[in-house]
Amino acid sequence: MKQTLITLKNNNGMQVVVSDFGARLCSIIFPTCHGSKEMLMRYQNESQFVDDIFYVGAICGRVANRIGRGRFSYDGQTYQYSQNEGEHCLHGGAQSIDKRFWHIAEKSHSSVMLTLCSPDGDNGFAGNVIIQVIYRLSEDNKLEIEICANTDKITPLNLTNHAYFNLAERSALALELCIDAESVLEKGADNIPSGKLLRVDNSELAALRFDFREPKSLQQTKDLDHYFVFHKAPQGMRLVAQLVSKSNGVRMSVFSDQNGLQCYIGRFLSSPFGPYSGVCLEPHDYPDSLNHEQFDSILVQPEQQYKNTMVLSFTELD
Repeated sequence: MKQTLITLKNNNGMQVVVSDFGARLCSIIFPTCHGSKEMLMRYQNESQFVDDIFYVGAICGRVANRIGRGRFSYDGQTYQYSQNEGEHCLHGGAQSIDKRFWHIAEKSHSSVMLTLCSPDGDNGFAGNVIIQVIYRLSEDNKLEIEICANTDKITPLNLTNHAYFNLAERSALALELCIDAESVLEKGADNIPSGKLLRVDNSELAALRFDFREPKSLQQTKDLDHYFVFHKAPQGMRLVAQLVSKSNGVRMSVFSDQNGLQCYIGRFLSSPFGPYSGVCLEPHDYPDSLNHEQFDSILVQPEQQYKNTMVLSFTELD
């Protein structure tokens, strides 16, 4: 089956390309004073997205990030999910929603809605789940990504977008990052959270230079693959991060309604990319929250609707 690409445009010359394969964000072209430039790390040939192993631009889930041992117990029953990263479940498991063709439900010159039905038992997850993703491009150069889902059985849901940003730099290490987070989740060598929150200026993290409350060059933090907990609890949309390319004169501001974001600097990217070719800023709820009672629950009831909204705002530096 061949993927379909949908191009969104505004009157400022900004252009966004979305694929129905994995509901992927494939390209963001932003007009700068130096000409129109690509903001994403992307494949040069769109057909390469079909064989992608890095989740480039994809919607990840049903549960993004990791579930320790791919296992979860609830109400006397243990659920075993697909184990596709050693013994753990990563981004929903093997052959998950990022590797499927979505239905294009609606589209216009500036927006597109894609939907997918994930059946009961999919990668071990309970319930028939209908997922809806809307990409909206505004006239003031903001890209809104709205992810919604409904289920007919209680089930965990925690979805996100996995785009790699470089703001037209050859390496993400050339960028500056700011995150409104005072804490980061401690994790083990297998990237599973211990459940402990560490302050970003904690002595255990000082050598890693994970304090992004003020803008900092990513050149200083090459091991970055951590979940940052936002300074304020979710109270609607708020500014949570900014990424800047000084040489290209571009700032990307990230707005979110989630508890935090996973920041991954692309250290393990390989051909056709190279290490640090792009940085991921993935707003979603706590990773492995199913196995940590102190984290907010990601269980969704049939009468509830899951929702994660993020806005990427592109502006030129003064």
